[in-house]
Amino acid sequence: MNKLGRKLLVASLCACMAAASLTGCGSKAGKAAVTVGDDTASLGLVNLMLRYNQAQMQSLYASFMGDNMWETYGETTKSNIVESLENMFLMEQHMSDYGVSIMDEDKTKISEAAARFIEENDEKTVKAMNATQENVERLLTLYTVQSRMYNAIIAGVDTNVTDEEAAQKTVKYVLFSTAGSTDEDGNSVEMSDEEKAAKKEQAQKLLDAVKGGEDMADALTELGEDRSPVTSSYGADNGTLNDTLKEAADKLSDGEVADELIETDGGYYVLQMVTTFDEEKTNEQKETILSQRKSDLYTETLDGWKEDAKISTDSDLLTELDFTDTYQMKETETETSTDTTETETGSEAGSEAETTEAATEAASEAGTTEAATEAASETETTEAATEAASETETETAAEK
Repeated sequence: MNKLGRKLLVASLCACMAAASLTGCGSKAGKAAVTVGDDTASLGLVNLMLRYNQAQMQSLYASFMGDNMWETYGETTKSNIVESLENMFLMEQHMSDYGVSIMDEDKTKISEAAARFIEENDEKTVKAMNATQENVERLLTLYTVQSRMYNAIIAGVDTNVTDEEAAQKTVKYVLFSTAGSTDEDGNSVEMSDEEKAAKKEQAQKLLDAVKGGEDMADALTELGEDRSPVTSSYGADNGTLNDTLKEAADKLSDGEVADELIETDGGYYVLQMVTTFDEEKTNEQKETILSQRKSDLYTETLDGWKEDAKISTDSDLLTELDFTDTYQMKETETETSTDTTETETGSEAGSEAETTEAATEAASEAGTTEAATEAASETETTEAATEAASETETETAAEK
């Protein structure tokens, strides 16, 4: 396993490549693998971007996917890298439409950072990743373009989200489940009529207590139920309440309890409306709606450009990039914190290449989606981030 630095070009990569097979793309590194109009990405550039993302995903997901995760996710990750490069080329080609540019000062910083990156890292690592001065500069430039163009594109989003559009109600409820169970042999066992009747009786006792003014949680405890009510918020277009519960909830006012048990195929519900307008949850939904608008505009813009662009890939050439070797991020002992310009590329554009759909799903199951999103944003390049590339110590480590 070959360990890489925590951040590509924002913190130095480091590794001792002990395996003789780590030779990058060899003589084919300069051939065009991705073409968008008059712009091309060499196989070496694709490899550089791919190996960083491979290392990032390895660090995030290997603990629960295993070291052989690339047998499943390798080709998907490669496809995402190719698509991300296509998108970045398109954004670069449309910079003038949005008044975005790369200044001479940017180019100087990028060039200096690329040179230091190569100088400070192990020769075998640099060679295996095809991290030439040209490739590193090009990748830094594309990340910078991506960051600035994303912000320029989403600047056209309508930021006005009304209370009515985002309004959220909050309820709390307790379900007395009548769902069957599974025996030790894995067979489904239906609940008997007597057991269902007992569940309904317990639910009715809770309902009577809450209607009498008792707190739902306290009443549960008195009934010997070792659990808490579920609190859930929902709006016209979002939420997890089933339709039966939502229909019943919409008839209630603040603090009101449903007069009767709500019976569904899953059991008996005791339902109470907490508030018909949850300001905090409504504000959160506004942010969700705004984020979705930005994502939609960004995607629609790129899709529109793609319709008019001539895009091609050399599939045969891309097969040269396999996943025989495993890369992993390695924290450096020192990282220089600089005043970087925050963008939303990490959660939107930046995450395109960093996270495959399968990996995102797996991350969600492990409760690491936020960490994955944060890690994705680390590939963004701003002026300060570029400069920081040279300020991080280089470590070397090898793990077979």
